[in-house]
Amino acid sequence: MASEDLPEEFDIIVLGTGLTETIASAAFSRIGLKVLHLDRNDYYGGAHGNFNLEGIENWKKKNEEVQEKATTMSELTEDVKKLVSEGESLVCLPTEHVQAYNIKSQFHVRERTAEEQAAAEEAKKSRFRPLYSPVEVPEPENKSEATEGASGDPTPALAGGDGDPEGQSSPEPGKQPGIQSDDDAQTFQPDTTQSLSDDKRQAEVGCQDSGDDELTQPVAARDIDKCQEGISQDSGVQTASESESTSADSSCVNAEDEKTPKEDGTPEETSTESAPDCGAGKKSAKEWTVGDISDDYRRYCFDLSPRVLHCCGDLVQLLIRSDVARYCEFRTVSRVLTLLKGQLQQVPCSRADVFSSSIVSLIEKRLLMKFLQFAAVYDTKPEEYSAFADKPFVEFLKSKKLSGNVQHFIQHAIAMVTDTVSTEEALKKTQKFLKSLGQYGNTAFLFPLYGSGELPQAFSRLSAVFGGIYCLMMTATHLVTDGEKKCTGIVTSSGQKVSCKYLVAEQTYLPPSFMATQSYRKLSRAIYITDRSIKEAEDQELSLLNFLCSGDASRPITVLELPQSAMVCPKNVYVVHLTRLSTGEDPEGDFSEVREKLFSGGSPEDTGDDRPRVLWSMHFQMKDRSEPVMATDAAQNVLVTSGGGDDSVDLDRCVQEAEVIFKTVCPDEEFLPTPPNPEDIIHVDDAEAAVSSGTSEYQEDGGDDGVSEKTSGEAPDGGVTEQGQAESGEVKDQAESGEVKDQAESGEVKDQAESGEMKGQAESGEVKDQTESGEVKGQEEAVEVKDQKESLPGQSEGKMETATTTGGGEE
Repeated sequence: MASEDLPEEFDIIVLGTGLTETIASAAFSRIGLKVLHLDRNDYYGGAHGNFNLEGIENWKKKNEEVQEKATTMSELTEDVKKLVSEGESLVCLPTEHVQAYNIKSQFHVRERTAEEQAAAEEAKKSRFRPLYSPVEVPEPENKSEATEGASGDPTPALAGGDGDPEGQSSPEPGKQPGIQSDDDAQTFQPDTTQSLSDDKRQAEVGCQDSGDDELTQPVAARDIDKCQEGISQDSGVQTASESESTSADSSCVNAEDEKTPKEDGTPEETSTESAPDCGAGKKSAKEWTVGDISDDYRRYCFDLSPRVLHCCGDLVQLLIRSDVARYCEFRTVSRVLTLLKGQLQQVPCSRADVFSSSIVSLIEKRLLMKFLQFAAVYDTKPEEYSAFADKPFVEFLKSKKLSGNVQHFIQHAIAMVTDTVSTEEALKKTQKFLKSLGQYGNTAFLFPLYGSGELPQAFSRLSAVFGGIYCLMMTATHLVTDGEKKCTGIVTSSGQKVSCKYLVAEQTYLPPSFMATQSYRKLSRAIYITDRSIKEAEDQELSLLNFLCSGDASRPITVLELPQSAMVCPKNVYVVHLTRLSTGEDPEGDFSEVREKLFSGGSPEDTGDDRPRVLWSMHFQMKDRSEPVMATDAAQNVLVTSGGGDDSVDLDRCVQEAEVIFKTVCPDEEFLPTPPNPEDIIHVDDAEAAVSSGTSEYQEDGGDDGVSEKTSGEAPDGGVTEQGQAESGEVKDQAESGEVKDQAESGEVKDQAESGEMKGQAESGEVKDQTESGEVKGQEEAVEVKDQKESLPGQSEGKMETATTTGGGEE
């Protein structure tokens, strides 16, 4: 929206599009408040944003440029002073912010040679040729090779022939947004219309994880692959879109192709003794180049603050309740790993995993199951842990006589706590883990496809649906306050004054004078692109590892490995996120131990090392701004949110923080309730609205049916006028001329009263609500009426027996 189109008044102004701010903005918009949401950056998420490979390099440069500036505070110019009224004052705000420090990124592979670059450029040109291009495309010599997928598996022949789109089988349509299990995560095709990023939509082709790559690509994409294959055969260069195992598969021939015809026409079987084992054994390492990685820069999604979600956590519950989950897609974290005795082991999470695991003995399995059953309901058995409630969790585990392996699994892989954490806090985390098991998969965690940076965008969508206004690359330069230090509005970077009742701002948008003096912890982060998984498996596994450093176990490293099925990278590579609390200024040094143990530092020719190689890396540090504290003399009605940088595994802290802010402003409103079903919404037209509000033309004097306005007292002819219904012995809308319409015949009264005059309730000679002239309508036989009659001529007090007649007379 253009700045000149911004309204001048809002209920809430929000600065920053981090997860906490977007959740709060959605909650305010949901109850009908006018919300303006600004962000100084050109992307959503703030400290929870994500970028592709080119975008994160630009983010690095921008941080370095801001860090070199002397000041980031706005100036108090004469034009700004003219915007405020008498009695108002201005507070200068920071217009820029350094998100990360000590950023270092580099490639760990060689550059392309001139011949390789020329071949890659030619392949790139052919990639954008039309399907029926007049340019002659080189055709592979062996046509059977043209139908092989990137993995070397042959694909079925297409019915329509080459270049016939009608004969192609259309790709399977994407599933509806939702939570994906481990089974369908491998064949899952995302609905890229759900993403706010155009880069991700453009990267859809080639990012699918199907067994037959050709069948999941458009016709043009398959012809491009054929063209690239022909170019690769001529130049001998392997492009980045080819499979990691292509080099190995190239030496392996299909069983049918291995049969060479004899002179008599019968096929001759070739010897398999010297043929390499293509189906088993180690993969041949591909020699990657910088160009192979940078050519696919759009297919990468790097989170600044990567997180997983507990399946029963506050964020997942909020996503379901508010229906924001329809804007996102998820897959399960398929395995939790731990480093035990120098070897990576998969943690047995479920009951079946515990008893099928070979790394714990039978006795240890029973002890582990017994403890997990207790931890699931620990709050109902306080007598078992009350003596250790404030003591370290390690002491409580030792008191249970658990073996070293079982203690390691519980503390470092399930609860994920250090030695100094109290027993009560550790049991709470263990219970949360156990409750999350089996909800959507075999583990307790979910991961959003395309990265956790999609979540702020999803809540921003909900806010926009209910009327929230969003402006990127616009921020507040000044805060407007009155004489009582109450915030009355802001001045935007476009020079417009906007009024508000409350201001919600991420910590870095406020001046230092508003924040209490405090020291910030530092968080070291690392992002790696690797050529294989840290623990190879048949399927693509999304892995979570809590790595304990031998030198300092109080600062473990959280390792999150993401495959291509998480939609964060192309095929044949993995994205690995590492997070650790830091004590120095060297983020790369904080991860030296995990890099030495899990990753290879050798060349691709080193066949003796099967650990993954790091192809590209980035290291940086962030300040932990997860617990902001406002100064006592700060402006009123300004609510501050955290700026990220904590070492939490999940994002439930953001939900709790947003709910506190919402309840501060609207204590009596429900926090992000379930939206109404569109099918249940009843649309009322103007005529129906007039009837319900009592302004219908049929209730006014002079109507065609003789309905009078509401009056009281007696009519001019001496009759008693009934308010809203009857006049001159008539019951309006029900009776005319001694008859009760649609219900009664002459001399009968049905559900009301007639023969006489009524006035809403019986008065002097009238029967109240049910009786009239000795008759009771609505029954066909003698009835008794108690406690509802008044004195009538010829009737006695107490119980009264009446009888109805079928004729027109009265009895």
